[in-house]
Amino acid sequence: MNTKNHSRKISLFVAVFILLTGVFLGGYLVLKSGKVSAGQLGDILKGNSVNPAVCEPNAGDANKDSDNDGLKDWQEIQIYQSDPCKIDTDNDGYLDGEEVTSGYNPIIKAPGDELPGTLPKGPRPLPENLTTALSSMLSQQITTGKIESFTQEGRILSAAELEKYPGLQQSVRQIMFAGDQLFAAEAIDESQIKITNNNSRAEIQRYAGEAAAAFPPAENDGENEATLFLNAMQNNDFSKIDKNLEIYQTAYKKLQVLSVPSDLLEIHKEQLNIISGLIKVYQAIKDIDVDPLKTNLALQKYSYLTEQLTNWFQKLAAFINARQQKTSA
Repeated sequence: MNTKNHSRKISLFVAVFILLTGVFLGGYLVLKSGKVSAGQLGDILKGNSVNPAVCEPNAGDANKDSDNDGLKDWQEIQIYQSDPCKIDTDNDGYLDGEEVTSGYNPIIKAPGDELPGTLPKGPRPLPENLTTALSSMLSQQITTGKIESFTQEGRILSAAELEKYPGLQQSVRQIMFAGDQLFAAEAIDESQIKITNNNSRAEIQRYAGEAAAAFPPAENDGENEATLFLNAMQNNDFSKIDKNLEIYQTAYKKLQVLSVPSDLLEIHKEQLNIISGLIKVYQAIKDIDVDPLKTNLALQKYSYLTEQLTNWFQKLAAFINARQQKTSA
C-alpha cells in the first residue's frame, strides 16, 4: 500500500467530517470546546459570512468595510468594482483584500487576473483564514449546483457519497493544500549552520547532549497534549499553550547555533523542520475563534509532527549506536 496516498485520502475524508460533524480527531476537540456550534458549521458550508439582506455598503464612509474582506466599501465600489457585501467576489478562495494587496484582480479568477499596471508580489498568497476561504468555495459550489446544500446541523457523508461531489473534494483538497503550506517548516539556510568536519565519537555525543538539552521540560501538569489543547480552548486560557510555544521557540533558536558534525547535518535539519512546524501548530491553535478550520488542521498536523519527533530521537540514537559499534570494532 502507498502509505502517503492512503494517508492523503484519510486526511481528505477527515476534513469533510470536521466541517459536517466536527466529531473526528481535531474536529472533536474544536466542537466539544464550545467554540464552534453545529449551526456555525452550517454557516460555513452555506457561506453565510455576510447576510446580503442586511448588508448596507456605504462608499461615503471612508472606514466602512461591510464584509470585512480587507477592502473599504468605497474601494470596492469606486475602484475595483468588487462586491462590497461578498468577501470573495470571484469565488477563488482568496479574500478580495488579500488579492488586491498581492497585485491580483478581485473580480477575475486566476489565471490571468493580475491587476493592470502592477507586478504581483510573488506567488498568490495563501488564504489568511482557511475557514473563510472554504466557506466561499463551498458557497460557490452550492450556488452552481455542483453540490447539495446542507442542513444547519450538517450530515455525515460516506466515502461513496463523497465520490458524487467532485466539487466538494476539489474545494477541500485546495484548503488541505493551503494548510500543508501554512504549517510547512521555515526554509533552512545551510550556510548559516555551524558545520564541523569533526565526526568523532566525542563530538557526536556532545551534539546529541546539547540537542536534547535544548528542550526544557514542558509545563503540562501531567496533562497530555490533547487535554492541554482542549482545556485551553474550553477555558479560553492559552497561558500553558504560550509557555509550550515559548519552549519550542527557544529550542529552535538554540538548535540554530549548535555546532553540527557534518555526518549529522541532515538529521539536524530534520529536527529544525519538525520544531518549526510545531511552532506554527501552537500558534494556529490560538486562532480557534477566528479560524476554527485552521485549528483543526493544526491539531492533525501536531499528531504527525510529534510522531516525526519520536522517530527523530530514534534515528539519532540508532546513528550513535552504529557509530559506537563501528569505532569499537
